[in-house]
Amino acid sequence: MGENNNKVKSLSKAIELLDILSLENSSITLSEISNRSGYPKSTVHALLSTMRDKGLIKQQSNGSYTLGIKLFEYGCAVSRSFDITSLSRPYLEKLSRLTHSSAVISMFDNSNVVSFDYFQSSNGIQITPEIGSALPLHATSQGKLYLSALKDSEIDKLLKRKKLVPYTPHTLIDISDLKNNINTIRSKGYAIEDGEYKIGLRSVCAPVYDSEGSVKYALGIIGFFRRVESEEFLSAIKHTKEQAYNLSLALGYTPNENFT
Repeated sequence: MGENNNKVKSLSKAIELLDILSLENSSITLSEISNRSGYPKSTVHALLSTMRDKGLIKQQSNGSYTLGIKLFEYGCAVSRSFDITSLSRPYLEKLSRLTHSSAVISMFDNSNVVSFDYFQSSNGIQITPEIGSALPLHATSQGKLYLSALKDSEIDKLLKRKKLVPYTPHTLIDISDLKNNINTIRSKGYAIEDGEYKIGLRSVCAPVYDSEGSVKYALGIIGFFRRVESEEFLSAIKHTKEQAYNLSLALGYTPNENFT
């Protein structure tokens, strides 16, 4: 098994395959996985077979592949030990009540953003955020907030591996436009999604810092706001920043200029 700078290459490839499968709502074939990963079929088959034997991958009767039940078991184990879930719950509930919208908290994990908990508003149309799925970095407020926390060189490296899919006519698929938006996020301290992922939906999220001053989570709301310039949405921005600030304090963060 080859190693490079203390990193196990085969393990890294296996994780990439899991990432590919996690983005699918149905099973996909060996050829599709090989094409998307860029690895030879023989390599992909060997990795998938090993993970299948361990329960990480499930092979359907037609030969295609999906994620296995073992990953769900791991996810449940993570949830049981994930203190941030219980800690953030009061802030989610308060933010939802203040904005009359569904509040959601997401985590940043390597190059992915995943929402892991939410509180659904009882007002108006019920919106259930996508929980447990990797969100597109360029088309969601959480994803763009994550990008804004990275160095420009890290953003360039990351975007080379990510296809900027046009989910709606409003999605930012031009890298220059996306970078301009990221700079705006940095200056304002929050990120907005204006119908970029799903038509009609608008969201805002603000960074949640840990005790070391690193951006670890995004706290935000999502709803059918008329315009991002409306008083209702501007009020939601204010409440979102305040609750993200309060949650950061609860995590041991020392206030600085990031919160204004």
